[in-house]
Amino acid sequence: MKTAVVIAVSCLAVLPPYPKRSTIKEKHNKENHARKSYNSAGFFKLDVKTGEKLGNIFSRTISYKSADFPEIVFRAGGTGVYTVINNSPLNPVFDGVFRYDGRAESHSKVEMHDNGKTVNYDGTSMTNTDGSGVLYNSLIWGIPPAKISEGNSWKMNIPQAWELGGAGEQTITVLDIDAANHTVRLKREGEGDGFYDNDRKRLNVTRDGKVTPMDIAPGRSHWVGYTTFKNGLIISDELMVKRSVTLTSADLRFTADQREYILLNSMPVID
Repeated sequence: MKTAVVIAVSCLAVLPPYPKRSTIKEKHNKENHARKSYNSAGFFKLDVKTGEKLGNIFSRTISYKSADFPEIVFRAGGTGVYTVINNSPLNPVFDGVFRYDGRAESHSKVEMHDNGKTVNYDGTSMTNTDGSGVLYNSLIWGIPPAKISEGNSWKMNIPQAWELGGAGEQTITVLDIDAANHTVRLKREGEGDGFYDNDRKRLNVTRDGKVTPMDIAPGRSHWVGYTTFKNGLIISDELMVKRSVTLTSADLRFTADQREYILLNSMPVID
């Protein structure tokens, strides 16, 4: 009998504890929350008031790193302030004031069309190739599904060169949803080929005290980043792209790893 009792007790000792009812309920609630679908317009459709001031602060860094020469780095940063003139979700109009540190301040009337894909500055229309910005840009993000939930994803073919990549494809994944605050966080990851929009085609390389202009041949790019939208506005954005490049001159040939990243956050507007 004693032996039987010991065996019984030993068997019970190795069994995992039965989960508490509260733990089961919490897990069930989390699973239901993860599967819940929401109208994507609640996060990506512009919802601002006429006269409202929207501010963001941004920076961009470009680096060429090689075993053949000292690292070359370029940096730029600044702020943008957008005063809403027309709050139409389809064709919003802003009075924009932009300051890149170290440069003269600029001022433009900014109009957006085609879900942010086309931008008009003071009457001059162009494709919006910015990697980030004040609001949703369908050139980069595509048209989201009508319904989204955490874990959902969609693919976007970017048909042309843009700020941090060549033409290519990316996958956009919904990471977090805060429906009460109309906020969604996305991950974007993709690959592309060729030069970027307004890309550097030549690079001055310093080696042994001598500066040599060299042509750049880009390799395949891979980018990944996180972006948070609230009511159609970008309130936080980080994006990193990497690629290998080949640098050539009349008598030199180097390889380098290039990386670029942009950071953007909404900021309070101080008059």
